[in-house]
Order: sequence, then structure tokens, then C-alpha cells
Amino acid sequence: MQKKSNDTAMQDEFDYKNHKVMHTMNAEKRDALFDASMKEFSKGYAAANTDEIVATAGIAKGLLFHYFGSKKGLYQFLLHYALDTVNAEYDKVILESNDFLENIWKVSKLAADLMFHYPVLYGFLARSYFSSDGVEDIPNARPTEKLIQKIFKQSDKSLFRDDIDVEKAQNLILWAMNGYVNSLSAYGSDIEKYQKSYDPIMQEFEEYLNILRKIFYKQI
Repeated sequence: MQKKSNDTAMQDEFDYKNHKVMHTMNAEKRDALFDASMKEFSKGYAAANTDEIVATAGIAKGLLFHYFGSKKGLYQFLLHYALDTVNAEYDKVILESNDFLENIWKVSKLAADLMFHYPVLYGFLARSYFSSDGVEDIPNARPTEKLIQKIFKQSDKSLFRDDIDVEKAQNLILWAMNGYVNSLSAYGSDIEKYQKSYDPIMQEFEEYLNILRKIFYKQI
């Protein structure tokens, strides 16, 4: 019998859809636990306190450890849960164009929309991406990576100016768009404020994209 890889074993262990918490805990209580946990872990793994989590979620501490075994077990589960939630959204994306800028705009806009719909989840993933505080065996917290690679592969390089390095130009565009999307995290969990600012945010986003188009693309 072939031995499973570490990645496969991890997927089995933290398959959130089949985890007992998804089938035996009341949905409202479960959502409250996930929300409280991700908010607490957004402080950093080491700083997070399970007493704060159970107090906020309104559950017994013993119940938390019954489901997850430890603070680390809860953290690892939540990372897989959060990443699977976001990956499911990115898996729906269909790239019909070979225009690099158009596809980057499409993915960046989706990222901005997801930050609005899942502010706590995104705050948690952002913190885990920059520092896991020494916790081992955690998944890659970069859900857009495969999609970005696909955009690079199917990009029509003939759209770019002949006098520039296309790969470097693509990287600069990607960094600019990532920087703008990441700046939206300043809204935190204030969904109402983000919602009121959504239209001007998207307009400004598109204006930046048009500037990049003028800089790097051939003008027809």
C-alpha cells in the first residue's frame, strides 16, 4: 500500500467538511466559535487566548478541546477552513481573456469583494500569512497563487510594449494591485464603512489599472 504524502495526510486530518464539529455542533454556535476564534487568532497565535475565545463564543472550554484537542488543533483547523472557503470562490473564476491587466483586474476585484464578505476570515488569513508564530504543519495561506500562475501562463505578451521586459512589467503590475487590495484591510471588520466606500474604491482601482495600461501596453 502506497504511503500518503504529508500534504495528503494533512488534507485528510483537517478536511473541515467531514470534521465532527461540522456535523454535531449547532450551526449558529459553530459560526460564533469560528468567528470568535479567528478574531482572537488575528492577534497572533502566541497572543491568542482560548479563555477569550470560549467566553466570546459562549461555549464551555471543555467543548472546544473536545472538538479540536488543543489550541494548535483549533488554529490548524481554522486555517484549512478559511483557505477552503476562499479557494472555493477562486475556483469559480473563468479567465476568458488573454489580457494580463484585464485578468489581474478580475481577480483583484474578487479579492476586494471577498474581503467585504469575509472581513474576519481575511484578517485571520492575513495575520497567519505574515507570521505563524512557530506553528508547524500549516497550509500555504496564499489562495490566489494558482490563479495568478494561470494568468501569467495565458497572458498575451504581444500586448506589452516592445521596449520593456514583459516579465518585470507583469510583476510590477501584480505588486501594485496586491498593494492596493491589501490597503483595504485598513477597514478591518467595519463592513458598513467598507460598503459605503465600495464604489469610489472600485473607481480608484480601475483608474490605477488604466494608468498601468498606458505605461506598459502598446497604444493602439
